[in-house]
Amino acid sequence: MTLMRALVVFAALLLLAGCSMTWRANWPAVADNRPTPASRELMGRAEATYAVAGDEEGVRRAIVDYQRVLGENPGDVRALTQLSTLHILLGAAYTSGRQAQSAAFHTAMDYAERAMYTNPEFRAAVVGGLPPWEAASTLTAAEVEAMFFWVTAVQYDFKDGMYLAEKIVNVGWLRYCQQFLDRIDAVAPGFGGGGVEFARVICDYALPKGMGGDKARGDEYMHRALVKGAEQGWLMPRWGRGKYYFEILGEKELQRQDLEWVAGQDPAQMHDPYPWLVYFQRNARELLKED
Repeated sequence: MTLMRALVVFAALLLLAGCSMTWRANWPAVADNRPTPASRELMGRAEATYAVAGDEEGVRRAIVDYQRVLGENPGDVRALTQLSTLHILLGAAYTSGRQAQSAAFHTAMDYAERAMYTNPEFRAAVVGGLPPWEAASTLTAAEVEAMFFWVTAVQYDFKDGMYLAEKIVNVGWLRYCQQFLDRIDAVAPGFGGGGVEFARVICDYALPKGMGGDKARGDEYMHRALVKGAEQGWLMPRWGRGKYYFEILGEKELQRQDLEWVAGQDPAQMHDPYPWLVYFQRNARELLKED
């Protein structure tokens, strides 16, 4: 190897190393869940704001309201999990630029982990040196939303927050996602309206075969996601299939059919959280206009 080639390879390795995601323990900042009359009142306001958050302004208002809950009760699990999903939505729907989107998704991961730490066994395992995904066996159905939002934040960061080099370096994080998804299935197999199954589709399609990826298994999970979504009345699986799955497969007509179905549903008949439901339908309409 010539000196010049060696320098190029070394520079490439340094670049890739700089792309690597690292996990930092945030458990020292965690507090116990101790509701107060004031925190309960603030929670009522936050929930009311969330229920009608159909645009960026509404999402940001809901974030502020849930943060006020934490000001009174820093360990409020509901506020922590809601702040996680709201920051995912903020990054996915109302933020431009990879760096800004990635920051929103990382904030969502942080809130999700803080919600998990309210489980004493999980917190003890992490304090003892385990990363969250290896401590997942200690989590229960009470932390299922936090687990799911952590996975969702990682996957959105992988899709929208990373450049190709970063995806190559960080693809192993999808294996961490699988560990949380396994735990969700163990403690709350009916959870998610097809969302858990769709998250598995993403893992199986994005992971190389040598790291456990399996497109045929991903196809089966896509089917399961659609069945569960139809049974429970959720838009998300059809939106996900139309936006991502059929795009990857190059099935433009099937993609259009899914997006038209999502855009045409009566929101009152769907179970997706309202802020996400609004985004799914608006995004479907935007994608149809691009065709």
